[in-house]
Order: sequence, then structure tokens, then C-alpha cells
Amino acid sequence: MQFDEKTLQSRLTGRRIGCRLHYEETVDSTNRVAMELAQGGAPEGTVVLADRQTAGKGRLQRSWQSPAGCNLYLSVILRPAIPPNDAAQITLLAGVAVAEAISAVCPERVGIKWPNDLLIGGRKVCGILTESRTVAGGIDSVIVGIGLNVNMVKADFDPAHRETATSLREETGREHSREDLLVLLCERFEPWYEIFLHDGFAPVREEWLARAEMAGKRLRVLFRDEVREGLFAGIDRDGALLIADEQGAVRRITAGDATIMKG
Repeated sequence: MQFDEKTLQSRLTGRRIGCRLHYEETVDSTNRVAMELAQGGAPEGTVVLADRQTAGKGRLQRSWQSPAGCNLYLSVILRPAIPPNDAAQITLLAGVAVAEAISAVCPERVGIKWPNDLLIGGRKVCGILTESRTVAGGIDSVIVGIGLNVNMVKADFDPAHRETATSLREETGREHSREDLLVLLCERFEPWYEIFLHDGFAPVREEWLARAEMAGKRLRVLFRDEVREGLFAGIDRDGALLIADEQGAVRRITAGDATIMKG
């Protein structure tokens, strides 16, 4: 079932997040479209929505499986008055907001894996990709891309991800309205964004840690050709991952692909 753009826009009227809806049936990447709109002066809170992506993007240049008619692919334009170095915190903020939205429709525990994955039962249900643009040393815009697996069934997933990915339909045994979920996402994103702007990262960090899938677990972090292993030790005030080695020394990691080690 296709999205009803007019109905969606009316449901989002008056909100900070969703103040303007830009819908296209098929795009290469909602993040790319949102970045172009932001450069053209689109207001904060503009949401770019697509039914299908032909070149959906994940972190570290990975692709994001984006078939038509079953999932949510959206990007939100933000223009926060924060130092450029704090832009990475918005990825974690988005994780908290999306986790709240998913929890409203899925009774299972929704966990967050640093920096941008949401998991149900250890399987990935959502990915977040944040990209920022700076002008004259300050932030011009931050684009928050969200890919949420909604109504895919196990057979729909690429065989390489069939055992590590999931969807809301797989977890709940029923189909979900993508329009309702979009509105719910915007409703949960808005207050967390306002808390972040008013009170800083600390409240976001506290909620993120409460939902951390990595708590008490050993991690392996790969960045380029470097591998680091250690026990999850939290995230710092900037949102960087902290891991402790066998001697108790804590390392701070700002980029990489973290996996939870089994056994």
C-alpha cells in the first residue's frame, strides 16, 4: 500500500519534526535528497520519505536493503545550534527516540548497539545514518537517516542477513501501518530533540545507557584495519564508546563497527 502524502502531512501539521513532508515513491537515497533540500534552505524538521530506495546507505559505505511497500525509509533535516564536534551525539539521540517508538508497538525489549543499530532479540531491526554539513566552522544541517524494517518477512531478507536481521512483523506476528509508525517516530523524536537542545547530551546518554544492548558484554570493534576488544564500559559525555581491557584500562573509541562477542 502506497503512502498518502496529504493525509500524512495533515497528521504532522503543527509539529517541529514533520513540519514539511517531501515524499517520493522511489529515490536512490533519502539522505541524499534531504541534503540537497537542506542546501536549498529547507526548514528544520523537514522529513524526506520514500517507498523505495535504489541505493540506500548504511554506515561505512554499506548498502541498506530497501524494497518497496514494506518498510520505512526517511531522513530528517535538523539545524541545531551546537558545536560541530557534538553532531555525533544526534545519532545516539535518534537511537533513543526510535527505540521508544518501536517499543510502543513491539513488546519485546528493544536494545541499542553503538553507534547506530536497534536490535530486537539480538537481531537488527533498524539502522541510523547521520550526516552533517558545516559552513564557516558551524553546523548548517544534520541529516538523520532512518531505515526501519516494518513488514518484511524472513524470506524477503538477503540470505546474508537472514539470521541477523528482523522486522516488526517478524517479531509481533502482524503487519503494521507504516504511516502510523512514521507519525509515532516524529512524535517521539521531537521531545528528545528539544531535551537535547535545552539540557544537553546528559539526559540522552542516561536513557541510551538504560537501553544499551552491550551492557556487561565483551565487544570487538573494527575500524579500518585496526581491531580492539574489551568489556563494554559505557559511553562518555561526547557519545564515544568506552571499552576496558583485561587490565582495566579504558579506551575511548569515536568510530568503528562494534560487534558483541559470543561466549
